Amino acid sequence: MYHIIVNKKSRSGRGEKLWPVIEGELERRRTEFRVYPTKYHGSARETAARLTAKGVWNPDDVLLAIGGDGTANEAVDGITSLSDVKFGYIPTGSGNDFARGAGIPSDPLQALEAVLKGEEKEINIGTALLGSQKRRFLVSTGIGFDAGICHEALASKIKNTLNRLHLGKLTYVMIALRQLFYLEPFTLDAALENGEHRSFENVLFAVAMNFPYEGGGFCFCPEADGTDDLLDVMVVSNLAKWKVSYLLPMALFGRHTGFPEVHMERCSSLSFQTDRAEPVHLDGESGGHRTEERIGLETERLRLLGDWVKEGMER
Repeated sequence: MYHIIVNKKSRSGRGEKLWPVIEGELERRRTEFRVYPTKYHGSARETAARLTAKGVWNPDDVLLAIGGDGTANEAVDGITSLSDVKFGYIPTGSGNDFARGAGIPSDPLQALEAVLKGEEKEINIGTALLGSQKRRFLVSTGIGFDAGICHEALASKIKNTLNRLHLGKLTYVMIALRQLFYLEPFTLDAALENGEHRSFENVLFAVAMNFPYEGGGFCFCPEADGTDDLLDVMVVSNLAKWKVSYLLPMALFGRHTGFPEVHMERCSSLSFQTDRAEPVHLDGESGGHRTEERIGLETERLRLLGDWVKEGMER
């Protein structure tokens, strides 16, 4: 049985247009499935928690999420026991960073074909402790400039218009330019798992990544691998504002890591401490404004479905 969480509003309604196509293909293949449309923010998390509850979930079933990175994030955040769940994902959002990093086809029908192929790959799932609240992430969690862009994009009215014109990424560019104008750098202390402490002044943002891409295709951590039990960390500090317009395009190709203002690290857990409350995001979803974030990996892995032999992603 495929339990399908569908966000029909992803990419300003693109999910609603694509769902009948996916549904028709499932019916043509005589696949047994049940559909759970999302109804509000947090709906996918609640549905996944209810479906995968102890004594309810059948480990032979599949949890399939259809939507953007936010839908995938919510679904995984709600899973009761990661190792008991076979998880599939069909990207229909505007960013699709998880699909890009994990090797999932961007074409919905090709992604469905990969899920039905059913090759399993165990992937790491990130965790962030925000106060007393624990949240999971698939791709990344960040604090500062990148999170501020995500926060504003979530509330942006122009995003829907640009998505309908297939120009959704312009939303992030426009917001980034505005955020940059008002940006006030902050101080950040990073405590690594080995006891080392790193202090940074004039920080633009810091990010811990499980997969290489965030923000709709920025390859901030080119070496990030969601199967290696490690997080790749990047801190950008003492970067002149004028230089941001040069660094960000370079980051689309992962060629920014040689900048002296870009600091890279790899570890399985760490914490960020800032001198004032800064915006936090998890896979582009808001984590509020925080002065501290403790980041790590779940001990259990998630069984991600795909055609990994075809994609060259076998592990």
